[in-house]
Amino acid sequence: MAGEPAPTPAGTAAEPERLLALAESALSVGRLRAAHKHASRAALLDPASPRAALLATAANVLVADPASHYAVLLLPDDDSASPLSASALHRHFKSLVKSLRVNPQDSATSPAVKAAVEEALGRAAEAYEALTAPPPAPALDTFWTACAGCRLLHEFERKYVGYRLMCPSCHRIFLATEIPPPPEAGPPTPALRPAEEPETEKPEMTLAEIKLELAKKRGAKASKKRSSRGEVEQEDGEEVEAENNHSDLMAVVDSDFYNFDADRGERCFKRGQLWALYSDDDGMPRYYALVEGVLRGSRFRIQIRWLDGGEEGKPCGQFKVGSADTLHSVNVFSHLVACERVAREVYRVYPRKASVWAFHGDQASSTGRGKYEIVVFLSGYSEQYGASFGYLEKVQGFRSIFKRRDVGAHAVQSLQKGDIGALSHQIPAKKVSKGEGSALPPGDCWELDPASLPPELLRLEPPRK
Repeated sequence: MAGEPAPTPAGTAAEPERLLALAESALSVGRLRAAHKHASRAALLDPASPRAALLATAANVLVADPASHYAVLLLPDDDSASPLSASALHRHFKSLVKSLRVNPQDSATSPAVKAAVEEALGRAAEAYEALTAPPPAPALDTFWTACAGCRLLHEFERKYVGYRLMCPSCHRIFLATEIPPPPEAGPPTPALRPAEEPETEKPEMTLAEIKLELAKKRGAKASKKRSSRGEVEQEDGEEVEAENNHSDLMAVVDSDFYNFDADRGERCFKRGQLWALYSDDDGMPRYYALVEGVLRGSRFRIQIRWLDGGEEGKPCGQFKVGSADTLHSVNVFSHLVACERVAREVYRVYPRKASVWAFHGDQASSTGRGKYEIVVFLSGYSEQYGASFGYLEKVQGFRSIFKRRDVGAHAVQSLQKGDIGALSHQIPAKKVSKGEGSALPPGDCWELDPASLPPELLRLEPPRK
C-alpha cells in the first residue's frame, strides 16, 4: 500500500551489529580508517542505535586531520565558509562532547570503544582550546647595549634606547646606546634604518638642571655642580653633553607582586595634587611639586610649582609653593603625597599612620651611599606627641617584601619633633594579602616600591633553611 515502508531484506537487521563488531575489532588493533568505515555504515543502517552513533562520532574525530582544529571538531574546514561566533562554537563543542558520552549503565561497551571515545574527547578539547585561546602577545622589540662600567652586555626593550639605565650587575648608571648583538644571541629585531628613525624632540632638562636653573633665577649661587640622576659615566676623559640625555628614567627591578608604575601613569595626574619627585644625588623621592595643570595630547606635559622647604631635600615640615615649571615625562615622579594645606600656598607634610619611610642610617663604607632603616608608622605624626613606628626588615627570598623586625615591648619606637631630620624619604608601600599556602611568613608583610629603595636592598637572597 502507498505510504508503507519497503520491506527490509532478510539479514539486514543483523548487519549493523556485524559492522559494529568489525569496527571494534579494527579499533583494538589501531586500524582507524577501517573502524571509521564500518562504524559509519552501521550508523547509516541503524540511525537509532546509540552504540553506532557513539562509535561513528569517535571514529570521525580520530581520523580527522589533526592540523585542522575545525576538522577535529567535525566542522567545515573551508575558507569560503563563514566563521562561527564564539557562542555558536561553544554550543557545537558542548553538543560534540555530549555525543561522545558513554552510558555508564551500558555493560556491552568494549574497552577499545571506551579508549577511542576518551582519545576523541581529548582531541576535541585541545582543538576547542586552540580556537578559543587569546592570540599570543607580540614578541618584545629589543636591543643590545653594554654597561660603560663593567662592560657587561644587556638586552632591553627597544623603548629604552637612549635612556639612562641601572646596570643589574654593578648598579652603575649608563646611557643605553644600541650595539651589535653578540654572535650567539643573534639580532633581536632588525634595527631601524636612518630614513625610518622617528623624529625626536629636544630632550627635557634633568631634575638637577631644573633645580640649578631655578636656583639661578632666585639669585642663589651653586657651590658645586650636582651630578644629575643617572648621569652617564665619563670615559677616557670624554665629556657627554646634557643634550645627549633623552630621559630621566632609571630602570629598576620589578616588584614581587604589586605594579607601582600603574600608580604614576599619565592618567594619574590631576590639578591640585602634591607629588614626590626623585632627587638627583641617589634617586630617592625627596622633592615635592604641586600640579598646576596637565596637558594631554601627542606629548604629555605637566605644569608644576616646586615646593620650597627652606633646605635642600627636606622630607617633612612646612613647605611654600615656589617657582613654576613644565615637565614632559612622568618618569621623574614617584608617588602622590598625603599632605595638609594650612594656607593658600603653604602645605605641611608629615608621616601618616601606616605609611612607610626610610631613616638615614650609618654611611656605607664601601659604596659611599647612605644606609637606611626602613620603618612603618603606627600612628600619625603630631608636633605635640610625635609618632610611633616599628622597624621593618626584608623577607628573604623576595626582592621588595618587608615584615616587622621586632616583637614585644621593644617593637614600638617613638619619633619626636627633634628627630624629624633623621627621616630621609617616604616609600610607596602596599600591605600584601596572603592566600592559602602563601610562602610569606606569618604576620603583616608590606611590598615596597623598588624605585624608592637603594640597590643593596633589592638583591635577591635565598631564604635560610
